[in-house]
Amino acid sequence: MKTFREVLDWHLERYPLLQAADIYKLVHQSVFGPGHIIEDESQARQSLERELADLRKRCCMQAADPVEPLDPDNRLVRVNLETLRDVDDAADRLLPVLLASASGVRGGAEEMEKRLEQAVAWCCDNLPEQADPLSDLSEENRDGFPPRHHSEVYNLAYRPAYRVVSARRWDDAAPDATGDGTCAPRPSGTSD
Repeated sequence: MKTFREVLDWHLERYPLLQAADIYKLVHQSVFGPGHIIEDESQARQSLERELADLRKRCCMQAADPVEPLDPDNRLVRVNLETLRDVDDAADRLLPVLLASASGVRGGAEEMEKRLEQAVAWCCDNLPEQADPLSDLSEENRDGFPPRHHSEVYNLAYRPAYRVVSARRWDDAAPDATGDGTCAPRPSGTSD
C-alpha cells in the first residue's frame, strides 16, 4: 500500500460496518503498535493462549485474512488469530514477535494527529456519517491519545481476534500454512 487512504479503503471493503471508534483504533495501532496491551510477558502469554483456546472452541463463519495492513509502509499488521487456530505452536511463534514489536514501535502524537486528520478526510469521502464522530474522538483524546476499544457494532459483526505486530518480524516467524479462520458447518442436529 502506498497511502494511509489505501489502508482505510482495505478495511472498509473488509469491514463495511466500521465506526468512528474502530477507525480511531486502527489509526492508534498504526502509529503506536501493540505496546499498550503488554503489561508483562507472563500476562501477555496467558492472554494469548486463552484467546487461542477460546477460538478453537468456536466456529468463525467468515474467512479472515492471515494479516491485515495497518500502515502504508507495511511496518505493522494485525495477525488474525482465527487463521492460527489449528497451528499447535501459534502462541510460541506469535508471543516473541508481539513482545519485540511492543518494545520496537515508538509512535508519536504528531504522527497520530496527521493520521487522524487523514482518516477524518477519508471519512468525509467514504463514511460521511463517521467523520464528525471521528473528529470528536480525535479532539477528546488529543491529550496523550489513549487506546480505545472497538465499537459494539464492530465487535458483534466481526468478533475481532488479532494481535498487532511488526510485519517484518511476523514474516520471519509465521507458519508455512494457516487456515482462513472458517470451519465446516456442523452436521445437522448438532450444536456447540
